[in-house]
Amino acid sequence: MRIAQLAPLSESVPPKTYGGTELVVSLLTEELVKNGHEVTLFASGDSETTAKLISVTAKSLRADTTIPIRRWQAYDLCSLIELEQRQNEFDIIHNHMGYQAFSFIKDFKCANVTTNHNIVKDYCAPIYLRYADLPFVAISESYKALNYPDKLNYAATVYNGIDVSQYTFAQNQRREYLLFIGRICRDKGTATAVEIALALGIPLKIAGKVDEADKDYFEEQIKPLLSNPTIEYLGEVGLIEKAKLYSEAIAVLYPIAFEEPFGLVMAESLATGTPVVALNRGSVKEIIIDKETGIVANTKEEIISRFGEIGKISHQACRDRAVKLFSSQTMVAYYQALYELLCQ
Repeated sequence: MRIAQLAPLSESVPPKTYGGTELVVSLLTEELVKNGHEVTLFASGDSETTAKLISVTAKSLRADTTIPIRRWQAYDLCSLIELEQRQNEFDIIHNHMGYQAFSFIKDFKCANVTTNHNIVKDYCAPIYLRYADLPFVAISESYKALNYPDKLNYAATVYNGIDVSQYTFAQNQRREYLLFIGRICRDKGTATAVEIALALGIPLKIAGKVDEADKDYFEEQIKPLLSNPTIEYLGEVGLIEKAKLYSEAIAVLYPIAFEEPFGLVMAESLATGTPVVALNRGSVKEIIIDKETGIVANTKEEIISRFGEIGKISHQACRDRAVKLFSSQTMVAYYQALYELLCQ
């Protein structure tokens, strides 16, 4: 099958550090190539892939400091124009860029599908509803329920996958700290994670990026807490360091304050055998089984009072769940079946 993968240009594929969508696109692309498909990846020029790479930028937009943010959308449109000119080369186009692509792909002769990686916000909802007949993929049932389930044409729900082999698992690994990993922001609950760790008296390591929009939150809510010697901020980390951090953690704290569409952090944590302690928002209950692979609570206070249950959770059960449901091979099998259905 001739398949085009259309990625955002803000991060490389795979991302150098943070970038959930781009990581999923990379795993999907590489697995499809392994399975014998003819794959073309539309992504930034610093992307690394075994597929054919088509790019309108030398670097990811975030890495290229010569391109102001206000111009990023123009480069997305240039990528779409390139895709439009090559549309006859493909049996199906998989859109990961989002709503920018809709007015283009609606007129393409080949099949298409769009994975909704992010919540449909009010400002872009009219665009999604205008192109509601396009086939969409939800990344969790929770996501679908919150994003116009009766209006958008959802063709499937496919959980995001990870390369489980990159996340080492040792049953008797020494674990000494709690971990918060991901974007440092209010939605992800970074400050709440610190409060939980302090209440429990357990060291906390924080790893993740601070976006421009979240700098005030970091300066006002997080930075003052870093004076405590038990709270350590590591900044952004790469895959190898990230996997090590997961594998040595007692648990990952995930006290989110929004309806999480999926949450790769949870799947990655489980792959290392590390349980997740999370607030019950969005897709959390689809990823984590309360008392079996983590703690799913309704409040910060409940997390603190129940934390002792972590000692009863099997690291092997965590790993097994990740392998069964969230491997890249499982994700790709679902997408291949969907591609075949849409191309009929």
